Amino acid sequence: MVVTIDWSLVFLADMGVFKQESPPNGCDLSINRSHRVSDSANTPYCDHCGYSLKGLTESSKCPECGKPLVEVLMRESFPGRRGYRYQSKKKILGWPLISIATGPFRDERVGRPVGIIAIGDYPKGVVAIGAICLGFVSIGGLPIGLVSLGGVSLGLLAVGGCALGVVAVGGVSIGVWAVGGTACYVLAGWGGSTIQIPFP
Repeated sequence: MVVTIDWSLVFLADMGVFKQESPPNGCDLSINRSHRVSDSANTPYCDHCGYSLKGLTESSKCPECGKPLVEVLMRESFPGRRGYRYQSKKKILGWPLISIATGPFRDERVGRPVGIIAIGDYPKGVVAIGAICLGFVSIGGLPIGLVSLGGVSLGLLAVGGCALGVVAVGGVSIGVWAVGGTACYVLAGWGGSTIQIPFP
């Protein structure tokens, strides 16, 4: 039996791109390269352990890790088949300077990066960029922060299609001061249609 080390996994683990997990069934992550994913975009493989499933017809489980094929069957050609993870080694106050996590990766269905600059599906950071994000400066579909820019923005300064904040700018804006197509305001509002919100 020939055992080889996949140095790319060792390198990525050293960079902190993914968490080290104990392999199931006592498997060694240093799988013979011939069992790893081929370069063909249509060759099926196990998304959990990387084992090539080409020619497998008599089993409902991956022969290498035992996971059900309905959960792990993957092909390179599948759209959105893999996520991406990255964390810089540079840390400030215990947080990585840059953290990126998008899409599914191992057992995670979505990316949840945390860092000074966080980019991904559900990021948290000083600067957060993503779908639903939380940060001092947030940019995305649903940003929440001191300064938020995006589709539905919530923050002290909110800019977006629908903005809710102390200062709100957007198509529909609601705030103490509001500017927009429809501006709902407490103290002052400017826009196509302005509505004052009574405040006792």
